[in-house]
Amino acid sequence: MNKGMIKAEVSVKKGRKDKRDERDLSIEGPIGDAELPIMEHLLELRRRLIVVLIPLGIVTLAVFPFSNISLRFMLINLFSKDMPVFVYSPMEWMSVRLLFSFLFAFSVTIPLLIYETFAFMRPGLYPSERKFFLMVTIPSLCCYGLGAVFAYLFVLPLIFHYLIAYSGDIAQVALSAKRIFSLILYTAVGFGLIFQIPFVMALAVKMKLVTYSWLRDKRLIIYGLIIGIAFFLIADPTGISMIMAVLSIALFELGLLITRYLGRKGDSGEVA
Repeated sequence: MNKGMIKAEVSVKKGRKDKRDERDLSIEGPIGDAELPIMEHLLELRRRLIVVLIPLGIVTLAVFPFSNISLRFMLINLFSKDMPVFVYSPMEWMSVRLLFSFLFAFSVTIPLLIYETFAFMRPGLYPSERKFFLMVTIPSLCCYGLGAVFAYLFVLPLIFHYLIAYSGDIAQVALSAKRIFSLILYTAVGFGLIFQIPFVMALAVKMKLVTYSWLRDKRLIIYGLIIGIAFFLIADPTGISMIMAVLSIALFELGLLITRYLGRKGDSGEVA
């Protein structure tokens, strides 16, 4: 009698536990997500930062002895003729070399940084969010790199050629190493961000935040914003802001073509 009652209670408890498990599994959540103490998250974050910072420091130190050659090669490609570069403080050239070495190392270790960031966030992400992270990060970096290369190969040589020729025979141009490198850096960053325009537009349409028709109807307003930012907020005498404005408008039109194709593709998918 007692044995039968015990078995019945065990079966009832097991049934309740199975129902609880089914109820828990029915709640959608990130695969592998688990509640962990905040200290464990911080320790993991520190470990992953160390994994990134150590290679970053090693590459920076390895590149620094060769930074003179690299900088000379980079500057020669920008000027129509071999022009001397001047420094106006004892530490100016050293700071330029250190900054160049760090930026080169950072560019090399970006894939590792992305991997460690993704690995840290992965347990708390849904499968769709993991795909979205990779879908956004990799193309965005490619667009940024394309913009930086475009600035170095086409925009900067044009700007320097114009500035040097404009001085004429009256004044002799003395190029400051720090200012030249800063101009190269800011221009590469600016054009890298500008080249994100078609990708951001396509992503916004894909996520249904905006539509192709909305972007097309707001075209003149967006043109006005681009021209206002270029000529009033970031205006400069070198003409880079004007090139940025023209290129931004051209890339916006390219984004419209891409979003138009995505909109047609989405409509055909819904009809099917």
